[in-house]
Amino acid sequence: MERWSNISNEDIHSGKYVFRDIFDVYDYLHVKCRWGFGWYAARNFEIMQIEDNRLVAAPMPMSPLFRGQNCFYAPSFPSLYRKEMSELDLIEREVKLEDFKIILDENPEISDLKNDGLVVNYMGLAQHYGIETNIIDLTNSFAVAAFFATTTYDAISGSYNPITWNITKGVIYFMPTGGLLSNFNKKGKDYILPIGMEALARPGEQRGYGAELDKGKDFNAVCPIRFFFWQNPQCSIKCYNYFAGGKLLLPYNPMAEKVREMNKYRIYGEDSLQKITHLPEYDKYPYEWIKKSLEDRGCRFSPTTPFKYTKTELAYITRCYHKKYPGSFPDSNEKITII
Repeated sequence: MERWSNISNEDIHSGKYVFRDIFDVYDYLHVKCRWGFGWYAARNFEIMQIEDNRLVAAPMPMSPLFRGQNCFYAPSFPSLYRKEMSELDLIEREVKLEDFKIILDENPEISDLKNDGLVVNYMGLAQHYGIETNIIDLTNSFAVAAFFATTTYDAISGSYNPITWNITKGVIYFMPTGGLLSNFNKKGKDYILPIGMEALARPGEQRGYGAELDKGKDFNAVCPIRFFFWQNPQCSIKCYNYFAGGKLLLPYNPMAEKVREMNKYRIYGEDSLQKITHLPEYDKYPYEWIKKSLEDRGCRFSPTTPFKYTKTELAYITRCYHKKYPGSFPDSNEKITII
């Protein structure tokens, strides 16, 4: 008898049927449904223009897309909407994002993009470094989705660990058309967008796409096709080892440590705070009142963010930039001294 002969699509998509493990999900899609994708999406990016002044190195192919979670959430919201946030919570998050931009603008690749008049996808990058956004991560690689579906995240160490129990269910979301026929079209724009190979390495290594959701929009409604599976210690360890414990998906980059320190110490730049308090939604409050209210909550301020790149970090980033794009600014023949 064929292995999946008695399973209906209704049973699978409703969650009534639970696959034996993550690899059984892959086998079902690959063998039974005859999808031609491999276990891992190779490093293949294509430069494309998605807006008048926005280029992106999009991971190929653009469909299907996947999302892996180690458990199912109903409803499923982006990180920005997962908890109720007060106005001061939102202001602190905006200041953090502004500091993130100030740090990132020192990256030579970002400088080149801005000098060429191109738009930088700060929000998509911030999502991959732990800042709350309205973006749900997707990937074109089943293996990447499998890694996140079979591991747990330790916020203290900033690392992932394999799930070593088998009494819980993970889930793989499956979007056959990717962003090509997205149902959250706004003003003619497709809001499942490639993040891809940007100045920071993580989105590229994770073959990243992002679904931008409005507040209250449930990702379960956006992507109703999902496959549940039983967690299995051996399968979890296999997925974990496939990406060297996550090191291949979360390569070293100084920005990861800077955001972690920013979250830990809550030290922000006054220049960022001043910029945020001039936004229309917050200019109704006096600057000094906002600053004192944030300080009363445990925030501290310096004239600008204390987490800017060091000279050593900039030298490392510049070398990586030259390696990715030989001849890029500054002159690739210029000798870089590490201090």
